[in-house]
Amino acid sequence: MKLAIHGYGKMGRTIERVATELGHQVVCILDIDRDEPLGDAEVVIDFSHASALDGTLALACDNHLGLVIGTTGWNDRLDDVKQRVEQAGIGCVYASNFSPGANVVFSLAQRAGALVGRFPEYAAGMEERHHDQKKDAPSGTALRIAAAVKEGSDGKLTPPITSSRVGSEPGLHTLFFDSPDDLIEISHRARNRDGFARGAVMAAQLLRGRKGLFRFEELAFSEG
Repeated sequence: MKLAIHGYGKMGRTIERVATELGHQVVCILDIDRDEPLGDAEVVIDFSHASALDGTLALACDNHLGLVIGTTGWNDRLDDVKQRVEQAGIGCVYASNFSPGANVVFSLAQRAGALVGRFPEYAAGMEERHHDQKKDAPSGTALRIAAAVKEGSDGKLTPPITSSRVGSEPGLHTLFFDSPDDLIEISHRARNRDGFARGAVMAAQLLRGRKGLFRFEELAFSEG
C-alpha cells in the first residue's frame, strides 16, 4: 500500500517507520514546512492538527484518496465531514485513539456500563495521565471511554474525568466503578507510540474498497 502522511511530528515519524516495517511505502510527507507531491498515494494518514482538517479533507476528496484521521478536537464537525466524504465517494476512518488495545477498552467500557448500571451503589469515574506536551485535556480517549460508559448504562453513569499533564507518560487511562463494598478498574497504558501507528496503518488497509465515514472500531471489529 502506498501512503501519504500529513503531520510529521513524533507521531508522523513513528507511522513512517511502522508502515515501512510492515511492508508499505510512504510516498509523500506533508507538514507546515514540507509539501511533497502526492505521487501515487492511495491513502492519507493525518496526525496534524484539527485546524488543518479542512485542507487535509480537501486533499483527499479532490484526489480521491482514502483518509485516516488521527487528529482529535474536531468531532463537533462530524456531520460536515461525513457529508463531504460521501459527496466525494471516498472512504474515511477516524478514531480518538487508534491503538487496538484502547479500542478493546472502548468496547469493555460500554459493556461494563451496561452491567454496573444495574447496581445503584456504584459510582463511575476516570483518571487519565499524559506527558506535559499534550495540549488537550481531557484526552479524546478519555471522552470516548466516558461516552461508552454512559451509552452502555443508558445514561445512569457519566464518569467525571481527572486529567494530569506531567512528565513523559505516553498515555494512561483508568476507568473505575466504586462502591462501599469494592472497586472495579479497567485500565489501558500505552508503552509507546507504536500501537497508535500500527492501528492507523491497519485502518488504512481496512479502507480498501470502502466508501463513507467509519469509526475505527467499526472496521477493526467487523465480522465481514
